[in-house]
Amino acid sequence: MDRTEQLTIKQTSTGYWSVQRGSVHLAGAPTRRGAEAERELLRRLSTSGPRRPLRRARARARNA
Repeated sequence: MDRTEQLTIKQTSTGYWSVQRGSVHLAGAPTRRGAEAERELLRRLSTSGPRRPLRRARARARNA
C-alpha cells in the first residue's frame, strides 16, 4: 500500500476520533475502538474489488 493511501486514526481537539487518508476525513467515531473498526471496514471495502453500480442492477431486475 502506498504511503499516500494509508488510513490513519487521529484524535481531534474535541476528543473525536477521525479516520483519514492524508488530510481527507473519511470516517470517525467517539471512541478510538470505534474509529479502528471504521478503518478496518474502509480497508476491506477498498480491497473487495470493483462493484457494480446499484442503479444498473435494479434496472435489470425490473426489466427481467
